[in-house]
Amino acid sequence: MSAGASVLIAEDDYNFRDTVADALVEDGQSVVCARNGAEALVALSRLPRPALVLLDLHMPVMDGLTFMNELRKRPDAADFEVIVMSAVVDPERFGKLPGVVRAMKKPFDIGEIQALVSEFADRRHRRLPGRPDGTRP
Repeated sequence: MSAGASVLIAEDDYNFRDTVADALVEDGQSVVCARNGAEALVALSRLPRPALVLLDLHMPVMDGLTFMNELRKRPDAADFEVIVMSAVVDPERFGKLPGVVRAMKKPFDIGEIQALVSEFADRRHRRLPGRPDGTRP
């Protein structure tokens, strides 16, 4: 495995959030957690780039869709890939949003998210912050 991924988990269900975080930390990933979209926006500044965001859609204070709209306004938006996670997710709809690389319907196997994060970690060393195509000059 290459160097660990930088991951932000934006999820209001603390049991689910902690389970995912624990599994990813055990895999060697660097994890930051947020309870809602507003906390997640603040947490973005603490993440090394590029970073992966595991995003729940239905959260208090600021939901996942509002977070995505705010993320798109940032000049560094290309530094983040997003995996949407929700019990009511429509993969066809949410998988096409800018920056979203995958939409997952809950519940799902924790091993599936671990595999996706591992794949991101393997791609990570080839990406440079601020380069939308993810290539080296």
